[in-house]
Parts: sequence; structure tokens; C-alpha cells
Amino acid sequence: MKLPSNGVAKDIRHFSGALLVFFLIVGILIYLSKFSIPDKNAQIVNTLIGMIAASVAMVIATITGRNPDDLEDAKKKIQGLETRVESLVSQKDSLEGMLIKSQTETIERLTILSAVDYDKRNCNKDNCKCKNN
Repeated sequence: MKLPSNGVAKDIRHFSGALLVFFLIVGILIYLSKFSIPDKNAQIVNTLIGMIAASVAMVIATITGRNPDDLEDAKKKIQGLETRVESLVSQKDSLEGMLIKSQTETIERLTILSAVDYDKRNCNKDNCKCKNN
């Protein structure tokens, strides 16, 4: 039997493992409700049950279809996109600065050229105040 290779097999393994752990916990609870634990083994059994019970959150998440690996992948992707956005914002700010500088220089050049042109048009050759005589 050939299993799919697109991640479905991994999801099936996660789901079946989660069900196994869930039924193991239920079986332990049923066993403990019918039989008592000897005092010399009580500490070990309590530790093992605590460790198994600690995995209940992940078991429930896997059974319901929420995969913790997907969450970590999404966090990494979000972090990468945030970094990219920060980079693009800084590039945009740099381009805005260059555009403002270019506009300022163009306005200054046009102002100087228009002043020179105005002086040339309004200067009488006989009565010119532009020349240093």
C-alpha cells in the first residue's frame, strides 16, 4: 500500500497517534477507578500519569486538525513578511527623500533661469542697471 507523499500521510500518523494517546489516558482513568495503586509505586505512577496528561492539549489540537508545526511555520512566515515590509518602507522613504531633493533642485534651477530671463527681457540697453558701469 502506497501512502500519499503530500503531507497527508504525516497528518494521518499524527491523528492516529493522538487518538492512541487519548485512549491510553481514558484506559488509565478507568483502570485507576477500579483498582488501587500500591504505595511503593504511587510516586512513579503519578509521575507517568502527569506526563501523559500534560500532552492532552497537543493531542486535542491534533485530533481537531490544528497542527502545532503549521503554527510555527506561519509564525516564521509572518516574521519574514514583517522584515520585508520594514525593508520596503525604508526603501520607500529613501525614494521619497530623493524625489523631494530632486524637486527642490529643479525648482531652484527654474527660479534662477526665470530670473535671468526676466532680467534679459526687461533690461534696456541704454538704461541698463544690470551692468556694472
